[in-house]
Amino acid sequence: MKSYNVGILGNCCTHGAGICNMLNQREDTNVVAAYEKNSQRAEELQSVFGRQLSSSYQEVINNPDLDFVVLTCDPCDKAKLVEQAATKGLHIFLNKPLCDSLENAHRIMNAVKKNGICFVYDIPMVRLIPAFAKLIKQVNTGVYGKVMGYYHLFATNSPMDFDLKATWPERLDPPEKSGGGEMTNMGCYAIDYVVSLFGKPVNVTAKWRKNWDIYQANGVENFGQIILDYNDFFAFLDVGRLQKEYKHSNLITINFEHKTITIDANAQAIIVNHLIQDYEEFIQEAVVINSVEQLINAIEHNTYPTSNIENAVAATEILMATYQSIIKKQPVNLPLTFDKNPLVS
Repeated sequence: MKSYNVGILGNCCTHGAGICNMLNQREDTNVVAAYEKNSQRAEELQSVFGRQLSSSYQEVINNPDLDFVVLTCDPCDKAKLVEQAATKGLHIFLNKPLCDSLENAHRIMNAVKKNGICFVYDIPMVRLIPAFAKLIKQVNTGVYGKVMGYYHLFATNSPMDFDLKATWPERLDPPEKSGGGEMTNMGCYAIDYVVSLFGKPVNVTAKWRKNWDIYQANGVENFGQIILDYNDFFAFLDVGRLQKEYKHSNLITINFEHKTITIDANAQAIIVNHLIQDYEEFIQEAVVINSVEQLINAIEHNTYPTSNIENAVAATEILMATYQSIIKKQPVNLPLTFDKNPLVS
């Protein structure tokens, strides 16, 4: 078995430490270098890495022993680091969100294509859940006929006394650094999944909410609604972070010509035509290939990943159109005629 040497670039929101821990448990990956510029997040990453961190992102990238890098840094740094790693011939494992603007999404895609490297967008919380992985196949094969309507609630929920600033201060960062608030952080999951089902819509309409006091004080949205016009039907997304007791919401309803299917991933509930189904039986035929396996398959077998750069760029375009719609208070047509982040003046 080939063992891949990996470098970790960043620990934004503890994602670098989490992925480092996951890679340490695999027999075919070996984390050999890591760096994070934020002192608190660096300490967390080093505790999992178990060795001294490198002195910079560039030192990690310049390590001659690396096979691929994991990008878990601040969104504003991702395009630059992808470009630097790609010129070294390093393959890319990039954790969500892709980056902070459509301009930088295009930079990432250009670097990947120009240097002929393998790239996987790590965004697992919807597409890699077995029931939702099976749903992609069902939609793409058209077994239930035409789609008549679509709804997805995807939100992380926290109790009323949750200290968000102490736990995830990055969530309150300005768009220049983060790309946006929770419509970027959590919304990217729902947007990525709807693109994997239906591609890009023709236009986008959106609203946001800043009703959680700490988000409001920092001028950042904690929740939002997105309406995607696919010509024949609308797709509705409710995304973000709310103050509720249950920690997570991940529910999809698709109304087809001949069936209505609801999947509540956390409740492990499947409802077809308003009748409860056996969850384990429903997911028996589901095929789920995690992000690391997708990257290794791409490297070893030239298998193109399902969580790929094209899907990621399309989702970023929708996200940027979402913010543009909010600012303009009107629908925004795709493709976009601008590539800057509309939240950044």
